[in-house]
Amino acid sequence: MKNKHVFLILMAMLLPLLVAGCAGKNIFEGSSSADDEMMQMHHLHTMMNHGLSMVTEGSNTVMISYMKMAPEIDAIGHEHGHHMMNMGKGVINRSLSGPEMMDMMKGEHANTEHMDYTHKLGESMLIVVDLLEKMAKTGSVPEDMMAMHHQHLLINHAMSMAAEGANMVMLGTMGMAGGVDAYSTEHGEMMLNDAQSLLTEVMGGDAMMDMHAKGKTPESQSDMASTHQLGEAAVKVVHLLENMPAM
Repeated sequence: MKNKHVFLILMAMLLPLLVAGCAGKNIFEGSSSADDEMMQMHHLHTMMNHGLSMVTEGSNTVMISYMKMAPEIDAIGHEHGHHMMNMGKGVINRSLSGPEMMDMMKGEHANTEHMDYTHKLGESMLIVVDLLEKMAKTGSVPEDMMAMHHQHLLINHAMSMAAEGANMVMLGTMGMAGGVDAYSTEHGEMMLNDAQSLLTEVMGGDAMMDMHAKGKTPESQSDMASTHQLGEAAVKVVHLLENMPAM
């Protein structure tokens, strides 16, 4: 008898949700079409950040394969890294110009601060992608360039941290998990700050200054010039992620 009562109570709770679902209705009553569009943009930002992380992770996997430290595995890392880079680039492009974005461009958010920000962020991400794609074609790295190789790994890691941190902040601002939201936002902001600090250290720290002192400058060496281009592009992306307008 007790189990029957529990079952009836559960059915009473679930029935309204099931009916709404079957009728094709939004069970979150009170949300406006404007709110729905903002949530779509929220999710597009999340996808763009995920795409960037795929690209940076894939780039690092390719670079590790170029170090020639594990001949049996390097070919797998090289192939998979390029696959991740292509997939990540596709996610960013789809977010910026896919059918979902085209539908949003027809609505009231076509010429807003949020839409302008979204495209600035996407364009900045694609500059990073272009630079990393070029680096992925350079092949094996000479021994005296290994330090620069590691700098590239750290720059990519910083961008991955920032992308993940921004997604944690966005998740926290959705207001779906009570006290956990504050923790999510706090942790995400910490990751964004750490990413910016890491970029500052890599691009202007003692190791970089020592390399410059030894003649490895952007003016004298194409690889160092590419490193600074990547660093500057990464700083711009992280800055945009840190300053995402409130939804």
